[in-house]
Amino acid sequence: MSAIEFSLGLFGLLLGFILVEVLSGLMRTLRARLPNGPNSYEEIHMGWLTPMLGVFTMLNVLLVWGSAFGLQNVLPVGYDTWTLGLLLCSFYYYAASMIFPGDPRVWPDVDDWFWLHRRQVLGCILTANFPFWLSEYFVWDHTPSELIVNSIVTVLSASMMLLAVLANKRWAVIAALGTLIVVHLSFIPL
Repeated sequence: MSAIEFSLGLFGLLLGFILVEVLSGLMRTLRARLPNGPNSYEEIHMGWLTPMLGVFTMLNVLLVWGSAFGLQNVLPVGYDTWTLGLLLCSFYYYAASMIFPGDPRVWPDVDDWFWLHRRQVLGCILTANFPFWLSEYFVWDHTPSELIVNSIVTVLSASMMLLAVLANKRWAVIAALGTLIVVHLSFIPL
């Protein structure tokens, strides 16, 4: 096993745990809505905001995972790279662990949890994306048209994350998260 394979294996494992954290939060919340005994149905409202944030987070982790794989030929392998990777994965893991409440039965409206923690979650994801956005300009040799497209995607993504962080209107946050999901899904044909 080469050093780069070892590194990608380590961070692939960490990024996989991040995806599991989001999915387990979703399943924990869905299970809390089910009866846990006779006549014990919990009414838990889970609107659009929290699931959209979970979907965006998972798609963003997948995109970063693919970007990290693409950087394998230019990244130096060593303790410094592993430390930076661990730091970025820590931001993602914290974000993933804060999307859904630990005990959904305490939060009859999961959107209330969203409004309390969205800034932390999106701030961590925004921070973790910076190195990958910068790599588009300093590592890769793009044609002018590729550079323009990458710049548009980067500015759109950053501005939609900031809108979702700063907006106080539900419709604005839903529009921002929806745009982020569509941007991430647009990479599927590529």
